[in-house]
Amino acid sequence: MSEKTLVKKLAKVMKEVQYIEKRGFNKFNNYKYATESDVAEKVREVLAEQNVIMLPDVTEHTTREHVNRKGNTEYIATVKVKFTFIDGDSGEELSIHSAGEGQDAGDKAVYKAITGAQKYALMKAFMIPTGDDPEADNGVDERNNGQAQRRQQEPITQEQLGNIKVKAMKFAEANNGSVDVVYEALKITDLPSLTKSQADAALKQLDAWISETYKGDNS
Repeated sequence: MSEKTLVKKLAKVMKEVQYIEKRGFNKFNNYKYATESDVAEKVREVLAEQNVIMLPDVTEHTTREHVNRKGNTEYIATVKVKFTFIDGDSGEELSIHSAGEGQDAGDKAVYKAITGAQKYALMKAFMIPTGDDPEADNGVDERNNGQAQRRQQEPITQEQLGNIKVKAMKFAEANNGSVDVVYEALKITDLPSLTKSQADAALKQLDAWISETYKGDNS
């Protein structure tokens, strides 16, 4: 019977891929972000060295039409994908799940959704930081600043969750962009796991962006 080595190999990937440079650039809000290709390239190299492959399997897929504020029809695809790591030496398998959403006026919405799902699956599975300061995410300072801040924080409310989704979509539509890019700007990788204070910060930022975007509409 072959020795079980898959978990050790995945741990090796986590050890080797410690940081990913932000090479993508969002011109609407003047910020850099790590692209899917940046993440996949780094992880693929180490997986290949370990003789491990990763196979995607789309388990759920929906597409809906949407007319943006300019009157153009766009397609929004939502997918759930199972990614399976397979050890070429032992034959072991380990699966993880991720979701993604993509928006496009042509036929690339599903592709964008799968691409986003893969990016976040890799980043979450291997706990990959992308910022100059790995603790720069919304609310992280609160969690790590002193013993008093180590207590259990209140989770995001359903109202906050809904408001963030609506406002993120509104801002993405106004700029003919993707909701995934908006979440990237907010440094949100898993929306339901936000704390209440993180959600407040995200909503405040979204309100500021939306206000800036629409300020010329009534002039």
